[in-house]
Amino acid sequence: MPGTYPVPVPSAPFLVPPLLLVAILVVSAGAKLRSYQDTESVFTKLGLPGLLLTLRAPRLLPYGELVVAALLLLLPGGWYVLATSLSLVLFMLYLVVVLRALALPYPVTCGCFGRLGLGWITRQTAIRNTVLVLLALVAWLDSFRHEGVVDRLRGLDDVGWWWLVMVAVAVVTTGFVVRESKLPMHKMASAQDDDAYVAQAIPYGVLDGPDGPRPVWKLSDAAARMLVFWDPAREDAAEVAARLPGWQSQLLPVRVHLVSRTEWAAARDLWPAIADDLLGDPDAYLLTRLNAYPLPGAVLLGTDRMLAGGPAGGLDEIEELVEAAAEEIGAMDRTAGRPSAQ
Repeated sequence: MPGTYPVPVPSAPFLVPPLLLVAILVVSAGAKLRSYQDTESVFTKLGLPGLLLTLRAPRLLPYGELVVAALLLLLPGGWYVLATSLSLVLFMLYLVVVLRALALPYPVTCGCFGRLGLGWITRQTAIRNTVLVLLALVAWLDSFRHEGVVDRLRGLDDVGWWWLVMVAVAVVTTGFVVRESKLPMHKMASAQDDDAYVAQAIPYGVLDGPDGPRPVWKLSDAAARMLVFWDPAREDAAEVAARLPGWQSQLLPVRVHLVSRTEWAAARDLWPAIADDLLGDPDAYLLTRLNAYPLPGAVLLGTDRMLAGGPAGGLDEIEELVEAAAEEIGAMDRTAGRPSAQ
């Protein structure tokens, strides 16, 4: 009809998806820059192409996220389509990686937000990443109006600004309520009546060794293990290394390993004489999950993928753990009619 005009679509609601994506990318990049080792570990656990590690993708990824965030925020007009296209591709790739992780026969941790997001990849993670893809899709479709984020922010009235502030508050509140799925820390637990040890499941993790990275489950499936977490560069490292042969003798047939918060090769260079008994936990993931503090700290792993003892923190507690385990092994040998290793 003459004299009528189409009602313009409000811009404020369509500012929310790109601004959320910008915030997520900045937080993600900042966390990854602080602990790029976590991202490298996740790349390894997911079995992603080795070429990515060769090209230093884990170290470059946070810088790429910052670039995409800057483009989303700053590119004007028709260039804004390029920014939203890049963000859509990036979040779709993240979703594919999460779905790949869920298809693996073992659980994998998510380094999506560096150490902030070191939780197990679950269906909750997939749902979260699907929502992010949908946000990127909305931003991409809206970008064909050729209105950049900065241009729209300049044109907002007071109502539009208050609308954005309320959405931001709602998002922050939701972030505190909805968190990454994490398994509980493993601590020594005993029944109140008979002081019996209550076994808990061994968390999934990867340890670096002479034969390269190996899942901790494969190690414990092959033989019971005692993992002694230590710092090979600390003053007490020599004392820990000196006690290793005694622990190995007392606990036969349990294998004893010293586990450092470094790559295996770094510990080997410091202690070449015991290289075969060393393992590396570069991102300190298992150390944290097993709560083996203070260093040196130890846990016993059974062949049933359950904790058989510990965690024990400090040399005195480790010695108590070794004595208790050795006594139990001796009792089992006597019951089975086998000669004791003692």
